[in-house]
Amino acid sequence: MTRKRLSIASIIVVLAMLAVAAWVGSMLPANAQLPTHWGMDGKPDALSDKWTALLMPALIAGGVSALMHLLPALEPRKDGLERSQGLYLASWGGLLVLMSLVQLAVVATAFRWPVTSTSLILGGAGLLFILIGNQLGKSRSMYLVGIRTPWTLASEEVWIKTHRLAGKLMVPGGAVLALAAVLPLTPGAIAALLFAVIVAIAAVPILYSYFLWRREQAAG
Repeated sequence: MTRKRLSIASIIVVLAMLAVAAWVGSMLPANAQLPTHWGMDGKPDALSDKWTALLMPALIAGGVSALMHLLPALEPRKDGLERSQGLYLASWGGLLVLMSLVQLAVVATAFRWPVTSTSLILGGAGLLFILIGNQLGKSRSMYLVGIRTPWTLASEEVWIKTHRLAGKLMVPGGAVLALAAVLPLTPGAIAALLFAVIVAIAAVPILYSYFLWRREQAAG
């Protein structure tokens, strides 16, 4: 998949999401309320009018796609972005899939389909982590995509080693979330899993990048 093809695919997906929003919204009462946020138990804990809830995922998907399309013009380290096309495109495509699943969760609630929002969104997040994790170790230093700490941006070697570790953590972390999406877990168990995965894929690489940089400075 190239940037041009993904841009075209994004336009098609966003237009389809807008069409779904218009179709579902026209079938619901004018005062219908739909969820814009869910708790760990899969039950809505924030509601908005039907148009806000149905259109928000499509608008976010459109905004993200526009930003990702413009990223090559915005990224100062163009060589790093050029060498990180896998990560760039995987992040873009994964976020597009995730927002489509969020809209599906809203539609499922509107029609009372036997699908829980937790399964859809948690599964989508797991897939996003797997897609990104598979590409992290192949990326190179840039400002707008990746684990951008002061230490990874200061050293190409620190960037590479940090992203290789993050990729090794993110892929199994995503698999855990995808598995949790289909298992009959309690809200507490889901929250604990989500917290553990986020700590593993975020906090650990950040700390690792700092210690790598310190070691590099001491050796230099």
